[in-house]
Amino acid sequence: MRFLQFPARPEETVAAAQLHLSEWKRLLDFADLTQLTLVLRARLVETGAWDQIPDDIRRRLDQNLADNTERWQRTQAALAEIADRFAAAGVDFLVLKGLSHSSPFVANPRHRVQYDIDFFFPGDAVYLARDILLDMGYEALAGYDDFPIDHLPTMLRKSGWRWRGNFFDPEIPPAVDLHFRLWDPRTEQLEAPGIEHFWNRRVEQRLAERRLWQFDLADQMGYATLHALRHLLRGSLRVYHIYELAFFLENRKADGEFWTRWRNLHPPALRRLESTALRLAEHWFGTSAAPAFGPAHPVPEEVERWTACYGWSPVEALFRPNKHELFLHLSLLDGSANRWSVLRRRLAPFSLPAPVDVVQAPKEQITLRLRALKWIRYFAFLGSRLVHHTRVLLPTLWGLARWQAGSRQ
Repeated sequence: MRFLQFPARPEETVAAAQLHLSEWKRLLDFADLTQLTLVLRARLVETGAWDQIPDDIRRRLDQNLADNTERWQRTQAALAEIADRFAAAGVDFLVLKGLSHSSPFVANPRHRVQYDIDFFFPGDAVYLARDILLDMGYEALAGYDDFPIDHLPTMLRKSGWRWRGNFFDPEIPPAVDLHFRLWDPRTEQLEAPGIEHFWNRRVEQRLAERRLWQFDLADQMGYATLHALRHLLRGSLRVYHIYELAFFLENRKADGEFWTRWRNLHPPALRRLESTALRLAEHWFGTSAAPAFGPAHPVPEEVERWTACYGWSPVEALFRPNKHELFLHLSLLDGSANRWSVLRRRLAPFSLPAPVDVVQAPKEQITLRLRALKWIRYFAFLGSRLVHHTRVLLPTLWGLARWQAGSRQ
């Protein structure tokens, strides 16, 4: 992650070139898990370190890029097919996240690992869109009805695809998420005032060889920060989401007109939430978020303190489980009832996890053996989650007591 900081550091380029083959394999395991593999490859080429790394690693990274390029093309084709059907039915929609992030958030869309296609719909249009997808052969995944998500259960065409260890496999069918809201104040116990105006400021852009609607750039960045914040507060943040924000900051830090427009469009309470993810992007990847905040809009004190104390916790959680994001969440809340609601949900979640295996197989392909394997893996995963929550309970309570004591000081 130091190697991916902005601007590139010569000493990190030298360090990357000196890694042994076994170290590279461990590094790429982490990069795959965090969706940083292809931006890592791009930085190696950009800094001149590409010719100094082992041949096996170069071949592996080249194959990853080739596979992901094919995936990107297939995803664009799927987006075009679905968008045409929505347009023909007169459905109002816009493209959310994913493919709409191509140019502002990453240098090359082929470097973005894309597993799903996200749409947003105003009002009840989301149900018409769901019916259209059902007619196209998409099916809703079971087990997600009780989860606090902002979209209908994920839909996909079940092809029988099985995981083969390749994060860039072109055969992975793209999933489709139909969003009916942009933020869940009931679950987060936080309001995001002003987000209701995003739809009215949408703009047309060329995506998948079509003129499709997406958010205005200020709102697009705003939603990207809220999406990252939601996952941060729920303990499911992807490192790549923060990298995209860092890339955006680095390439827009001199654009005073953009930041003025952002501050004028988004009220202070909304910018308070957005600044949390922007500050984390600065902390992890070295870019400056100063143009975003400015002297009149400093980072909230509780965000600055948490970043200094626990800013690396979401990455560390990939190796040593923790729930340090809970301290930040409670600090952002007003009222004991809101804090108790979040504390109870995070310390003792009562919802069962969704299915983890055989989700791509059509019913007619699910044999008795596959069904048994599905349940064995499900209960193994359920057991691992119980162990996880039990393991971190006492350290979280102790850490929370220390955090609250520090807050009072």
